Formats: sequence, structure tokens, C-alpha cells
Amino acid sequence: MAGLRPDLWAIGHSTPTTAAVIQQDGTILADRPDCPSPSVLHSWLAAWEKAGRPAPETYTPALTRTTDGWDLHLSR
Repeated sequence: MAGLRPDLWAIGHSTPTTAAVIQQDGTILADRPDCPSPSVLHSWLAAWEKAGRPAPETYTPALTRTTDGWDLHLSR
């Protein structure tokens, strides 16, 4: 999650070389045209829609260490 401005937040996906975010209004921004992250964001959005758009507080977060850093996993 990234704060783009005080009143604008975005959820993002990154790899070691690329990044993309989806803003509150649904706009997806990527760092380059061939970035793979927008497709990941689309799949997350589809899963959220399919689940009935649950509120953030219904998820339990967990961090998993990887060789590249950390992965955040949300479960319900």
C-alpha cells in the first residue's frame, strides 16, 4: 500500500525490477508498458469482487520472508 497524496492511497504489486499500483478510483499505474504487475492487480481485483468486496478489517495479514524481501498474505 502506498500513500500517493494525503488523500489518495493505492495498493501495489512489485517485482525486483517493476511496480504498479491501483488507486482508489480504479486507475492502474505501472512503471513501464511491459510491466507484469497490472495483470496481478487485475487478478486481485477480480478475487475481491468475487468475494463480495469484503472490508479490509475482515482480512488477517501475515508476512512471509523471501529471498527478495517480504511477501504479504491476506486470509479470511
